[in-house]
Amino acid sequence: MKRILQVIGAVLLVAGLAFAQAPNLPPINRSYDGGVFYSPAYNYGGSSPTAPSPLYIDVAPSATGAGTITLRWGYVMLPDGRKVYPFTGVATLPAITVNDGTTAETVTPSSASCSTPEFLDTCQLTATFSNLHGKGSQVGSGDQGVQEAINDAASFGGGDVFWVIDTGAVTLSTGGANTNLGSVNIPTRSVVMGATARVTTTIATCAGGWSLGFSTGTEFTAANTTLTAGTTTDSSTINTPVAYNAAAGLPIAHCTTSNASAGALHARLWGYKHVASAF
Repeated sequence: MKRILQVIGAVLLVAGLAFAQAPNLPPINRSYDGGVFYSPAYNYGGSSPTAPSPLYIDVAPSATGAGTITLRWGYVMLPDGRKVYPFTGVATLPAITVNDGTTAETVTPSSASCSTPEFLDTCQLTATFSNLHGKGSQVGSGDQGVQEAINDAASFGGGDVFWVIDTGAVTLSTGGANTNLGSVNIPTRSVVMGATARVTTTIATCAGGWSLGFSTGTEFTAANTTLTAGTTTDSSTINTPVAYNAAAGLPIAHCTTSNASAGALHARLWGYKHVASAF
């Protein structure tokens, strides 16, 4: 009996040490819950600890321009164990990011041949590439999983997609009042539930303050006249939710009365996209 208690004690001690040293990770992403599809769970190859693993190139063109890559596999295993096929039977092909260091780039395939995505080297994507890529290069979502979630919702008879867009830190334009934020479009026919930003580099000039939107740059927040690094939007400046029925487009930051001469913002937006059935 004493021996058994010693063993149990040792096991609990090891488990306690492991728990104490574990990183503070977010919960595993569920891709679907209560009729809502969750776009971050589809962001394969993303930087989140819970992001699905990237795909890999097995065959790549030997020259830049229009060309075809062959993926090792054409399916993605989501964090909750669901298997999805980003390039098979979809009306809108999602953008991809080929991530291989200094030659990384994001492109949108013009066509796909991926009818047997679970068979080795049978999924091919044609696109126009500015850089050369080779065997083993990683391929991830080019739109943070947004279009992949929309396509998945359509294939299940429609539903709502809760999308999240993180623009990363973007240097403000000095040549105009508006700055495009990131490279991921706000989906058309969405309800934008939130749009926030943090000043990551102190903004110079930009008289009248900065705001967030999609056309005039004032649709999501009122002007924030504090320009110092660390400043964030808060409840006094947020105007969401907003019905977004325009064509898919990038969010923008707007300087009210004069262009910025320096500065950067890191924005994050989220909302719901109402998706029709694909059948």
